[in-house]
Order: sequence, then structure tokens, then C-alpha cells
Amino acid sequence: MDNRGLDRWLRPTIVLPVLGILLLAAVVFSPNSGYGNALDMRLTTFGANPFGAKATHDVLARLGWTVEQRRVAFRAPLDTSATYLVLDPPLEPSATEVSVLLDAVRRGATVIASPEAGSPLADSLRVRRSRYDEHAEVVRDDSEATSTGITPLTSAAIDANEFGHVLMPVPTSEEDTAPKFPPSTKTLILVRTTGGKFEPAVATRQLGKGTAVLVSDFEFLRNNTVRDTSGMILAVRLLERVGSDRSRRLVFDEYHQGFGDTATLGGVVWHALFGTPVGRAAAQALAACLILMLAVGIRPIRPHERLSIERRSPLEHVGALTLAYEQIHATRLATGRLVRGLRRRHPLGAGSLSDDAYLVMLTQRLPRTMSDVALVQRALSQPMPAADWVGVGGAIDHIERAITP
Repeated sequence: MDNRGLDRWLRPTIVLPVLGILLLAAVVFSPNSGYGNALDMRLTTFGANPFGAKATHDVLARLGWTVEQRRVAFRAPLDTSATYLVLDPPLEPSATEVSVLLDAVRRGATVIASPEAGSPLADSLRVRRSRYDEHAEVVRDDSEATSTGITPLTSAAIDANEFGHVLMPVPTSEEDTAPKFPPSTKTLILVRTTGGKFEPAVATRQLGKGTAVLVSDFEFLRNNTVRDTSGMILAVRLLERVGSDRSRRLVFDEYHQGFGDTATLGGVVWHALFGTPVGRAAAQALAACLILMLAVGIRPIRPHERLSIERRSPLEHVGALTLAYEQIHATRLATGRLVRGLRRRHPLGAGSLSDDAYLVMLTQRLPRTMSDVALVQRALSQPMPAADWVGVGGAIDHIERAITP
């Protein structure tokens, strides 16, 4: 087989673009672990797998609530007539977002969340959820619960819903060994832990005009639990209990579930340039620079090409001088140039002496050059025919050989 055809196809100009196209296709069409993945444990309303909460979103919409999937961060101002559901997101809201969210709650909004220990939300509400306890049991006996000093709403603890976590108070300081819940905290569902203690699993806390609903475990909102109807009934009862009637919007926080509009590189850049004051100022400065470059770069008149003067080479320069000297019979000038070159190569300490004095000094130091020096002196003082002037070059050569034997 002739290898010349194969070599033609293996040239870099062909191979590199093909590899680039294959790499781009692999990135664009490669499978990803999106919210449809069965192993995705995020409690997101976009998830249709057993662990997602899409069924909760759809059922609440069918029951008459206005549901919304929020895909941007919490930024002021927030709607104070809405109920915000922060369903145990993998990305905790920042302290600034928590401040904005709780400010809306104090002005009349409702938030339903599960405050993770050490998170800004738990520190602000002074309530956190405990570690997982698989043996926590929901208390359904009013008399047993009343003996603990807590009056739970056992009507909300229905069927077989289980809670793997409980709510616990956050210490106010490192010296606080017996932390207590804030005074405005009310228990809705009580559970008995493995150690026999009674702890709240669902509670509310009044914040100004609004309410914060604290849930230790959102397992009852997952699709596999909603399918059994028990989880959905508990969710509806909780919403009705905290005053979230059909007229209030239910806003599911999907931004911190990883479905934010600015999750892509393009979205991040767009938000940074046009969604922040500093970014807008930078975008305006960039636009001004582009306009300035456009105004300066465009020329109303076509530019003329600069004329460049071609310089002669050293040899061409010598030839041109020779021709010029020959045309004007400049034998004395040419002889002076030859003497100057001789003095530059062999100064002999002459310093500022004239050419005649330099030649006299040569005859004194080198008597054998007397005839050559006399010819050069005559050529310096009077014009000579071209045929006779040729001998001046030989005289200069004899003098130089005598100086440097």
C-alpha cells in the first residue's frame, strides 16, 4: 500500500481539528449525573427518583397552592407574603442570605427549614437538628407527652411517619452547658429518642410577624413516602397549621440544591457583569474602551504607504565614490582619504599633526620611504593625471609595508 496517501491524512492540519471536534462532542454528549439519577439523594422538586420531591411539588400544585421553584440566591427584597421551603440543601445558604430570608420572615413571611448544626441558619434561630437516630419514635399519646411539659399537636403526627433526627437548642456560649430553646418555640411533633428522652421533631418559632417552621427530618416529603399518601398528608397538615393557606405562594429553594440559574460559566459571568454594581461599572468601562478603540482605529482617509529609501551596501558606496571622484578628477581629495586611512591604521603618535607633518615624520623614521612619501606629497598639493595617480596607491602600500614589515 502506498504510504503517501496515509501521510497526507495524518498531517497536523487535519489530525488536530478532528481531535478537537471529537473532544467537543465527548464533552457535549457525555452522560451526566443529573437529577434523574437514581442515586441522587438531593431533596429537590426537580427529582423524579424515589429520593426527590417532585411529587410533593406536583400534589401541592394540584391542591390549589401556587408553587414556585426559586433558582436564584436569596437577595433583598423578598416577598413577605410567601412561604419559603429550604429542604435540607447540600449547599448551605450563606450568612448574608440567611439575614435576608429571616428579615422577610420578621415582616410576615414563613420559612420551613431543617437547620443543620453549625450552619448560619441554625446559629440565627438558636435551634439545630441532631445526629441521625434510627430508633426515634413519634409520640402519639397526649398524656405521655404532657408529662414532659410539652404539648405537641399529635394530630399532625399521623400514620407511620418516622423522624431520624430531633431538634436541639444551640448553646449561647461555650460555658452554656444546659442550652434551652428560645421562648417563642412551640413543639408540633414530639419523639422519644433511643435514650428515652422526649425531644421535638417539628417545632415553630415566632419571629416578628412571621413564623419559622423547624423540621428535623424531611423524609416524609420524598417521592417514595408521598406515594404512600402518609407523607403528603403530614405536609398538608403542617402547611395548614402554620397558616400557609392556598393564597400564599410556596417557594421551593432550588438554588442551593444545585439548580441555580448562575450555575453555568456563562451564567456566572453574566451575573457578575450585569447583576452586581461593580460588574456593571466594569462592563460600562469595557464598552467605553471598545468605543474609544473603534473611534481611534477607524481612519477617514486611506493611509499612504511610506516611501523607504534603499541604502547602498558598503561596496556599492565605495564604487559610487570612486566613480564620482573620477568624474571630477578629485585626485587630491582621494589622496587625502588614503593618507587619512594610513594615519588611522598607523598613528605613530602623530596626534594633531597635519598630513604633511605626518609624512615628514615618516621620512625621518623610515628613510627608505622617502621616494614614496614625495609622490604622496605631490599628489596632495597638485592634481595629477589618472595614469600617474595610480602610482599613489602603490606608494601608500609600500609605506604601510615599511611600517609593518
